[in-house]
Amino acid sequence: MPIYFLDTSALQHRYVESVFSRRIRRIVSDRRGTCYIADVTVLEMARALANRCRQNGWGINRFDAMNLTFLQDIESGRLKVRTTTVRDVLRARHLLRFAVVSMRKNLHSADALIATCCLYLAQELKQKAVFYSHDWALYLILRDIGAFRSSLKLRFVGPGKGGIPPET
Repeated sequence: MPIYFLDTSALQHRYVESVFSRRIRRIVSDRRGTCYIADVTVLEMARALANRCRQNGWGINRFDAMNLTFLQDIESGRLKVRTTTVRDVLRARHLLRFAVVSMRKNLHSADALIATCCLYLAQELKQKAVFYSHDWALYLILRDIGAFRSSLKLRFVGPGKGGIPPET
C-alpha cells in the first residue's frame, strides 16, 4: 500500500480550487494508500486557508467551511497526523544547518520539520514514501540530498521554475 506525505503547500489544493486540486483530491480520497501530514501542518493549514481567503476576498464563512473539511479529513482517517518528536526537531535542525549554511538555500523551519518527519516515517516503515510539495525551493533542496532522494519519491505539484516540470 503506498504511503503519501503531503506538505502544506500541496495539501491546500484539496480545499481551494486550483489546477492542481484534482490531483491532490484523488490522492487523499484513494483508500488504496495512506496519506500522512505532520502535526505542524494542522497549524500551517489555518494560515494557508486564511491567506487564500484574504487574497480572494472570501469571508470567515468560506474559511470555516474549508477548515471544517480539512478537520473532517483528519477525523475520518483520510489524513493521518504524524506527531513530531524531539528527534524530528533535532534532525530538522541538522537539515536547516546543512541546507541553509552548506547549500546556501532558503529553507523554513516548518518545511524542514515536515520533510524530516516524512523521511523518518519512511525509514521506520521501511518503505519509500511519496512526498508531495508545491514549494519549488523545498523540492530542489530535498532532491539534492541523498538521504531524502533514496527514502522518498519526491513529487512537485506544479509546473516547476520557468514552467519546466522538474525531474522526479
